[in-house]
Amino acid sequence: TGGLEAAATAARHGAEATAAMQKAKAGRSAYIGRQLDGVADPGAFAVAEVFVAVAAMFAPA
Repeated sequence: TGGLEAAATAARHGAEATAAMQKAKAGRSAYIGRQLDGVADPGAFAVAEVFVAVAAMFAPA
């Protein structure tokens, strides 16, 4: 389970890091432009939450 917890933590850090990423070349962020500067990617947060849930399911009681 330590590996799952580490994966969940890494996913959360990665999701938070998307707020500082440069301009996107594809997807919605590519045509929305500067309005989303400093906003984290919601899809990345959704995936991070999946990792957190899976880690919690397999955590020792």
